[in-house]
Amino acid sequence: MSKVLILVGHPDLAQSKHNTALLDAVRDLAHVTVHDLYAAYPDFQIDAEAERALLAEHDVIVFQHPVYWYSTPALFRQWQDDVLTYGWAFTFDGSPSQLAGKKAVVAVTAGGSVESYTPEGMNKTTIETLLGSWDATLRMCQLDIEPMFKVYGTVVGLSDEELTTAAKEYNELIASFAS
Repeated sequence: MSKVLILVGHPDLAQSKHNTALLDAVRDLAHVTVHDLYAAYPDFQIDAEAERALLAEHDVIVFQHPVYWYSTPALFRQWQDDVLTYGWAFTFDGSPSQLAGKKAVVAVTAGGSVESYTPEGMNKTTIETLLGSWDATLRMCQLDIEPMFKVYGTVVGLSDEELTTAAKEYNELIASFAS
């Protein structure tokens, strides 16, 4: 059974109806570990060795966060700097990293509608393009990148029914890694 680590980077998870709903949908799956970065490191003093040990113990890494100014929240960015270091998470000589071959999923919630993340929409581009640094980072770390999981409209227009559907889809995605 593949072990899944969900790294959650939300500055106020208790107030996030949408991120909480996603986590509630998967928290009881036997193969899942949920790790709330803001709860673990409210002072931003990340224990990089402990984080690397968590990563090493899991086969699938899910990076879950809201989209903040077309990027990740600050602690998630700090986590990347402290944990994904040269020689451990990536190399330049072609030798395998400690993360090589693990699966990676970026799971995001976005305030805007799906239409706003199109070339014709308000943002004039897709969420994948805006968060392209994730793709580059995960490739550099030699992770096998799965499709991004996206929930749109968390500020404008996502209904409770749509959130329930998104949570069910998240459960199905995370459950699919059990085999």
